[in-house]
Amino acid sequence: MGLRKVADVTIYRHDDYYASFPSVICRPDGRLVLAFRRAPERRMRAGGCVTHADPNSWLMQVMSDDNALTWCAEPNTIFIHPRAGNQDPCLAQLSDGTLLCSTFAWELMCDGVEELGITGAPKRPNGWFMANLGTCVVRSDDGGLSWTGPYYIDPIPGGQESFPGVPNRGACRGGMVELDDGTVLLPVYGGPTSDGTSWSWLYASCDAGKTWQYRSRIAADAAVDMHEPHLHLTPSGRIVCLIRTANMDGYLAVCDSDDGGKKFSKWQASTVWGHPFTTATVADGRVVVAYGYRREPYGIRCRLTDPELSDLDDTPEVVLRDDGGNSDLGYPWAVRMADDRVLVVYYMNSEDGTRYIAGSILEVD
Repeated sequence: MGLRKVADVTIYRHDDYYASFPSVICRPDGRLVLAFRRAPERRMRAGGCVTHADPNSWLMQVMSDDNALTWCAEPNTIFIHPRAGNQDPCLAQLSDGTLLCSTFAWELMCDGVEELGITGAPKRPNGWFMANLGTCVVRSDDGGLSWTGPYYIDPIPGGQESFPGVPNRGACRGGMVELDDGTVLLPVYGGPTSDGTSWSWLYASCDAGKTWQYRSRIAADAAVDMHEPHLHLTPSGRIVCLIRTANMDGYLAVCDSDDGGKKFSKWQASTVWGHPFTTATVADGRVVVAYGYRREPYGIRCRLTDPELSDLDDTPEVVLRDDGGNSDLGYPWAVRMADDRVLVVYYMNSEDGTRYIAGSILEVD
């Protein structure tokens, strides 16, 4: 009994754009709504390069009504920040049908910030100085046809300003969960100071995503960065958090909470290598855990665990893709579709070509 890949699909590709960091949900009527970040393909111009942080990146969406076989040709806009580039749209669907999409934004700063000694706008590999404006959420009450917001989270308690006058609201890449009482939990990450490691934090909303209050610290370590936390709610009510690490050879860190996220266990190192992580519960209650594989052979991998994710380290690894052109790929997001198959979406490249959104359709045996 396990996973079987039945097809790979190309979801969105355009030579003018660098498409990346997708997430996807399945509506009650079976419609798939997929969000992604779209930035200019700056390598079209002399001196251009791939930009993981871009001041002109937008949050876009496409939809499918046939279980991921075909997608609308032209994407629609979810959100455009008026002065910065949006990053990592993370979709969630609440029990009442409301859609939430968390994101953060990079603002392009003047070169003079370096001379002023401001540390909150680090120099990117392409020479740009970028400041993180922090995590916010946009909402849709009509299945993604229109969006309202942004609704910003409260600043990280005691956190150093990201930039003078800009509160530290961290960054986000990972799934939210909704508790039985309607509380929505949002994981974020970021250092309380600019010269230490990145920590993972938890925020809560009791009004379907309109306001967000700090709830707890998920994981912190003086030597290991705790990036891009993803939440999964198990049948027992336990919240399992899967965390991408740095300074730990790329292995997964795991912690959990049995009290609605008020307190998390001490994080533990896993034997699973990859990042970042996503989960989807299948029809029989087991869980698909997918992750990018950003070393040769580059691609996407996954595992099928028990409902509580307690056997994650011991389950066989399934290779979904091993044909990537380099390590600039991945960021998968998994969802159970209306036909009970699983769709894992991600961004991909071949031979260092234009980055595009693709997916793999899985059947569970």
